[in-house]
Amino acid sequence: MTKDSNPAWIDACGVNLCYVLSGTGEAGTAVMIHELGGTIASWDAVAPTLRASLRVLTYDQRGHGSSEKVRVRFSLADHVDDLRALLDALAIDGPCWLIAAAAGAAIAVVFAARFPARVAGIVMCAPALDIDPQRRAYLQERAERARQEGMRPIVDRTLDQSWPPVLRGDRQSFEDYRSRLLANDPVSYALANHALGEIDLSTELPTLRCPCLLLAGQYDLQRPPERVAAQAALVPGSVFDTVAAGHLMAVQRPAEVAEKIHAFIDRSRR
Repeated sequence: MTKDSNPAWIDACGVNLCYVLSGTGEAGTAVMIHELGGTIASWDAVAPTLRASLRVLTYDQRGHGSSEKVRVRFSLADHVDDLRALLDALAIDGPCWLIAAAAGAAIAVVFAARFPARVAGIVMCAPALDIDPQRRAYLQERAERARQEGMRPIVDRTLDQSWPPVLRGDRQSFEDYRSRLLANDPVSYALANHALGEIDLSTELPTLRCPCLLLAGQYDLQRPPERVAAQAALVPGSVFDTVAAGHLMAVQRPAEVAEKIHAFIDRSRR
């Protein structure tokens, strides 16, 4: 959890979601959407700098962190409905800035496509917006292994892709993230993998009309810069940039990510 805010829970679409809402809100509301296998804590080093000018909402997606664990298969559309229900319950109906990591970016894109009046702009950090056939097979294999054997047998192979050795100079940050990944509920994690395996947002991206920033990690083995740049080219008027990070840039290079988020929101509000 974040260090200076208290978590709360709310029922949304039949699932109990954990969230933290804090900050001033002078420049609007930022909703931070974590990655597959992540939690509210994935934003711990980024959110504090945003709270000086924004009201910041972080939450654990269904099956993740301190939210309710699930045993029924769900989809990207369910994630979008959860976010809508959470915003409705908190009476946040004005345009929000969606700050999203990896698979969380897919939630942001579909939410913006369905509810354009509720989105001021989107920052996508190493966005996972489609899945090639080889990756889809890997996700299904990983899901079944997690379901049958737990998280430990899959964690290190997963981190080899998302947090390559060249970025492990801050060993404590790496070990903390690895511990949080190990703490995932294996069944919920498997179901989240299945939901990710169905994503292809190539037709939704050209429909976005809000300001969009797509950030690629220079060392990202899953979503390399050229792939993210190609997706940015599909979004009218979007901005593409890079961060000296891997797939998990919010925990690997939080200061650089926060700086780029601030600059993007400031430019977009002018």
